[in-house]
Amino acid sequence: MLGLVLAACSSGPADNRAQAQCEREADNDPAVVEVYTRSNGNYTYSDTQAHAELMVAKRQAVQRCMRAKGLLPPGGVQPLQPRL
Repeated sequence: MLGLVLAACSSGPADNRAQAQCEREADNDPAVVEVYTRSNGNYTYSDTQAHAELMVAKRQAVQRCMRAKGLLPPGGVQPLQPRL
């Protein structure tokens, strides 16, 4: 019984570590880097188009990473694009 409890508890943190790793790796994704380089720092202001594009690019990069690790199913619903 104790073995089952320990096994169940160990799967959660591993997923969290994988997601944290994917979030760190997202900063090096080519689409994210492209937003950084062309927006001239405007991505730091939350009410700009560059910030919205950066958030979308990061979310997509994290999802690709998580899918590559087998932690997200393929496909899904396309997220809404924010209006500015």
